[in-house]
Amino acid sequence: MELSATRWRIDALEVGEPEALLEAGLAAFDRLARDPAPRLRWYRARRTAIVRGRGQRRLRLDEGDIPVITRHSGGGAVLLSPDVLSCDVLLPRDHPLARGTPADTALRVGAAWQAGLAALGVASLGLHDGAPTARRDTSRGRLLAEVCYATLAAGEVTADGRKLVGLAQRRRRHGVLVQCGLLRRWQPARLLRALGADPDDREIAAAAVGLDQLPGPPPDDAQVLAHVSAHLAAWPASPPPTTGDEPMSATEQRA
Repeated sequence: MELSATRWRIDALEVGEPEALLEAGLAAFDRLARDPAPRLRWYRARRTAIVRGRGQRRLRLDEGDIPVITRHSGGGAVLLSPDVLSCDVLLPRDHPLARGTPADTALRVGAAWQAGLAALGVASLGLHDGAPTARRDTSRGRLLAEVCYATLAAGEVTADGRKLVGLAQRRRRHGVLVQCGLLRRWQPARLLRALGADPDDREIAAAAVGLDQLPGPPPDDAQVLAHVSAHLAAWPASPPPTTGDEPMSATEQRA
């Protein structure tokens, strides 16, 4: 599948400090108002930081020596670390990927991730197209909801039923930002300690999986970048999924 270079801007993988990487994504989102070309920003953090969702500003964390950053999209907390390959999908509001509800956009972006990884031979992939699984009606449910990769929302990709690609979204009048995170390895102990939870929580450990932890030789970052970029840039070559009038999921936040 060939990239549509005349329509998309696809950045090379950037490695940097977590806060600078997230701020660069927000600056790119702001520029979309003046230059409405769809863009993919690929990046990896040089060191580990805890990144809270936009609605978690009051979340108290015993972070120790790990910096804590608040991102500009919704969802639960993540460890932004060298174990996560991240991509910002920046879309003008009239782009086919951005049309419809937030869940529609998430499903389209997630479907591109699923197709790109499947083309690389990653087996047993799924796409979550149901209601968000995060619940906050019990103390246990609240803990699971605070950890991004412990629950599922629309468009997120699984491998053998375990979360592999997480999505968070922000929408403005001029466009949509979908922040995507592909786990290379799932190691939640540091995040759980910061939350005051059991670092050996078996349910949370089993909720997600990294690409490097799946059977068989994993594709490298360059392969993932090329294949997922190709499937996103080719949209709408495949029919877009639709979810009707679903409510906004826990990983989605309107500006």
